[in-house]
Amino acid sequence: MPVPPFARQAGVSSWFDTGVARLLLREECTLLAERLRARPSLPWLWLAAVPQARALRGVEGVGMRLHRLPAGEGYGGDVRCSLPLPLPAESVQTIVLQHVLDRGSEALLGECERVLMPGGRIWLLVLNPLSPYRLRWRRHAIVARLPGSWLMLARRCGLQAVGQPQYLGPIWRRDGLRRPGSDLAPLRAACLLEVEKRAAAPIGMMPAKVQWRHPMPTT
Repeated sequence: MPVPPFARQAGVSSWFDTGVARLLLREECTLLAERLRARPSLPWLWLAAVPQARALRGVEGVGMRLHRLPAGEGYGGDVRCSLPLPLPAESVQTIVLQHVLDRGSEALLGECERVLMPGGRIWLLVLNPLSPYRLRWRRHAIVARLPGSWLMLARRCGLQAVGQPQYLGPIWRRDGLRRPGSDLAPLRAACLLEVEKRAAAPIGMMPAKVQWRHPMPTT
């Protein structure tokens, strides 16, 4: 199967392999692994920037773990593949895209929409370009957009936003600064977006047209 080129530069994966990034990835995995454990019987797909098999231990159910390979070589993990994903249409209930959106991501989102069941959801984890934490990845070729930009891209692929963006991770300190009830949440390092594949509403029965006939005049 030929591997399509990805618009991704060499420095992207290297930052996610650093200790600074691993703290953020660990927090994200803890949050979403708990959500997956609450839905153990539903098939899921986890696609990450770097391998996350260890962080996802204990997540039950039928799942596939994939991560991006360097130099645009596709995806590795439970299987090695490229787009299109080796999954039947409408076969997955939940998809996690952990820092794999960048330039040219419309093809990936479109493929995720294909394999997602009606009513299924995609959790998008993206870096927050408004966070002071961006200075830690500024020397790397990472595409960071505002949440609304990613949601517009998802809508073009037939997906609808669910709820409000959730911000997580540190604001500046590497140890993951936490302030319960803080109004500085939009300055955290990462953002979690949730989109859904809406099921088409069935077409109801159309009422039959009634033709009224005037009674024939009597003589």
